[in-house]
Amino acid sequence: MKVRLKEIKVIALNTGTVILLTQFVRLARVREGAELRMQQADIVHRVFQYAATSENPDLIVLFMRIKKSMSKHIQKSKLERPSFNLYDDAVA
Repeated sequence: MKVRLKEIKVIALNTGTVILLTQFVRLARVREGAELRMQQADIVHRVFQYAATSENPDLIVLFMRIKKSMSKHIQKSKLERPSFNLYDDAVA
């Protein structure tokens, strides 16, 4: 079974990933006025879309940490590799 971003619900993620998502959403709203809310059903997909266009270095670093955390969570829960590119060595 392939994991798709639109299918990932916040409630299914581990605590660390949820905290990182919350930090990303808050920072994007405060610094760039992004229309992101943690209550949105497809917030994971929206964060990935927003991060792809952001040039804010703080958001980029947070996004890299989100991807790494999500990857670890998905692998621990014995699901197939996620459908997004992973750069495990990019963040020390």
